[in-house]
Amino acid sequence: MRIRRHIAYALFSACVMLMAATCGKEPSVDHLKGLVINEISAHDEKSDAVSWVEITNTSSAEIALNGVGLYLTDQYFDGKCVWSAPQGAKLASGERIVASTEDESLATGIASDSQFELRLGIGTATVDIFDRSKDFPDTLTRRGSYQRIPDGLGAWRRLTYPSKGRVNEVFDIDATPHTAIWTWSSHISGLMENDAAQLKEFKRLGYHHILLNYAAFESYNIKNTVPFIEKCEELGLAVHCWMQCFYKGDWINPVDDARACYKEEVFADIRKHAKTYLEEFGVKGLHLDYIRFGGTAYKHNPSATVNAVGAVNRCCQEIREIADSFDEGLVTSAALMPERNSTEYYGQSPVLMGKYIHVLMPMCYRYSYNWSDSGCKSIVNWFCDNSGGAQVWAGITTYTGNDSGGVKGMTAEQLRKDIDVFMDSKADGLVLFRCGLGKFPDVNDLK
Repeated sequence: MRIRRHIAYALFSACVMLMAATCGKEPSVDHLKGLVINEISAHDEKSDAVSWVEITNTSSAEIALNGVGLYLTDQYFDGKCVWSAPQGAKLASGERIVASTEDESLATGIASDSQFELRLGIGTATVDIFDRSKDFPDTLTRRGSYQRIPDGLGAWRRLTYPSKGRVNEVFDIDATPHTAIWTWSSHISGLMENDAAQLKEFKRLGYHHILLNYAAFESYNIKNTVPFIEKCEELGLAVHCWMQCFYKGDWINPVDDARACYKEEVFADIRKHAKTYLEEFGVKGLHLDYIRFGGTAYKHNPSATVNAVGAVNRCCQEIREIADSFDEGLVTSAALMPERNSTEYYGQSPVLMGKYIHVLMPMCYRYSYNWSDSGCKSIVNWFCDNSGGAQVWAGITTYTGNDSGGVKGMTAEQLRKDIDVFMDSKADGLVLFRCGLGKFPDVNDLK
């Protein structure tokens, strides 16, 4: 059978006995007013998937859950009891309880690729109900869930990112501090050690966004990446996929110079990957790296309508359209070369890119460019004045030295001095390169 069915017979027997005891007389559920099905992760059609249901007390009083159960109607079951509240369980106002196949408290998986109805109540008496055919006809993305928005009270929505055990809400980047860290896939194991001690330390120090390199999303890393993203969500860290656009081991020219047109296959491949990162992993943002030419943009301008700047802007526009199509507050950002002549050599025009990208991140690596304090502020201010309406987060290194030569990780005190220099500019935020190098300072007091 395609769908895993871990049926807990003792649970079913208890539910049957409860219904028999109330046969002929529907039990009262008045005392359960405010108890709702708040979120559903129905993924049992996928291999080794976990299904779970979150129940929330939206009332102002504590609710005793005696006799409360979940009843499933789908292609296999006809109102079968698949969860019953633990004996003596109570939910305080605003509290949540999660039934899951992972711990077998939920007796069966639920598949979103077929219609189903999930009812909350006691026996035949109903407190709340979710009917997929009425409430939301679309199937879920791989990590997505059906959620009430606003939390506990609103209409059902399908989101690509779940919020098990937490408040359901659409992501809002401006509700978070604008601090991020560029992170390689090789850092995941260390960040997850000792119950994610380093991740917790990042959050404690005031860092709220992780730009995770695309390699983490390749098939051979998925088994580590999904738990990592889930842990970040639990801690309140937003994960963005750090994509590579016009570079894959070597530079990719998106312009067909001979035919004076764009190479459609290049843009199609980028779009395909972007959708995968959102639908399969539920990331909160798409961060575009190598969204440029390797210093040769001036060689790829065959016409006024097909040129290097146009190629960069087209990619930015298409990625923004994909992000916006989900209507989930998903964020686009882009890494920029920190040079004022970036149009000629790299095809990057921040004033044009900023029409599509939410956050521009110029890589202001002062030790590679030997900038003074005033030089650091000057270049960031230039980007802020030419951002096309986008936010500007200054990207800085956590080490001294040149990237092409030896580098030395900075102490927390040294790095904080650099951070203060950049944050004395017009910058809206801060991005550190990189995780695993240098000691990170506390930035909770940044503007």
